[in-house]
Amino acid sequence: MEDLLPSNLIKRLEDLVGREHTYLEDELYSQEALTNLKYRAELEKLFKLDPLGPLPPRV
Repeated sequence: MEDLLPSNLIKRLEDLVGREHTYLEDELYSQEALTNLKYRAELEKLFKLDPLGPLPPRV
């Protein structure tokens, strides 16, 4: 992961661990997650999401 992502995104991933699920949903719609597929894949892996499944509903 460290070879693929800038340190600021690695830090954001680390900050999401242990947070409420709503933080993850918000992050999935962030500019970085929508434009950086490597970051998106790390989010999906970290939270065990199905990469082919639908996005969570927007609240």
